[in-house]
Amino acid sequence: MITPRSALKFDLFAEASRQHKRDEVGDPLQVIARHIDFAALAGLVDALIERGDGRKGGRPAYPTEVMVRILVLKRLYNLSDEQMEYQLLDRASYQ
Repeated sequence: MITPRSALKFDLFAEASRQHKRDEVGDPLQVIARHIDFAALAGLVDALIERGDGRKGGRPAYPTEVMVRILVLKRLYNLSDEQMEYQLLDRASYQ
């Protein structure tokens, strides 16, 4: 019996092969990072919005720069909150 061929590769070097292909195609997130100074944006946000110091307890806040990156991607790709959360969990490039 002949086993059907598949374009999916499950071998030792599959991840390296995918990474090489991603590098060849180009990462749009890297292009965005070259054009937007996220650290400067985070500094502006921190200057305008007061954040809690965590003395009341609760979950620690995410760094401002991370949140700015998330909001830019969310608006750029027109994602809902739920879709943005999914993409952050699913895609290594968004992490």
